[in-house]
Amino acid sequence: MRAGLAFWLLPALASAQYVPPKTAEGLPDLEGIWQPRTSGAAYSILPHPGGFFLGGESKTGVVEGGVLPYQPWAAEQVKQLTQHMELDPTGHCHYEGVPHAMYFGFQLFETPKHIALLHENMHAWRIIYMDGSSHPKDYAAWMGDSRGHWEGNTLVVDVADFNDKSVFDMAGHFHSDALHVVEHFIPVDHDTISYQITVEDPKVFTRPWRMGFPLRRAPKDYQMLESGCLEGERDQEHLKEGIAKLPSDHYKQ
Repeated sequence: MRAGLAFWLLPALASAQYVPPKTAEGLPDLEGIWQPRTSGAAYSILPHPGGFFLGGESKTGVVEGGVLPYQPWAAEQVKQLTQHMELDPTGHCHYEGVPHAMYFGFQLFETPKHIALLHENMHAWRIIYMDGSSHPKDYAAWMGDSRGHWEGNTLVVDVADFNDKSVFDMAGHFHSDALHVVEHFIPVDHDTISYQITVEDPKVFTRPWRMGFPLRRAPKDYQMLESGCLEGERDQEHLKEGIAKLPSDHYKQ
């Protein structure tokens, strides 16, 4: 069994022995502030040098098998984007999309019909509708549209209706507006969730692929703080050249 596949399966096996507490409505209680053990994925979801300041555990990558199945034209485009990190939309304070937003801490709130994720980075937020409703028609957004349900103690979220502007990381890994993500939040123990996703995008990739990493419950004294992005920061000056290269409507919905 490949290491990536073992990483994918073992948390699921462990979760079969753990029963999380329940809400007043009898649903699994996953509320709390959660922090990923993979901040380096914001730089690249594939293996990258440990010398990067956010290298951490992600220097081995978070993608199963360590390879993304790009179509030939898309692989060439990644090479071009890698040379122009100033075009990364998150560097211009835009929403990160899914799963990119999951590389940073967030707070999870539950109700019977909705689950809300408040992300510490980029002021992002996401509503997961748990009422059995379908994705809307003719809709596209940075964070997509999220519809979820419970499979036992696992939260399963179907995310679609993305625009084609967000990216997977800073290393040029991109998607189209056909991106479809299925997330599994698998409780392993009181302080650990195995976050596993399946990604498909027939316009960009030759097949679906998977990635995953653990989420840890934040300490009780942890506080969510405002993320100022680059607003008012001198770092923004370094992005002006990249901004000038973009068409005027590049970041419009």
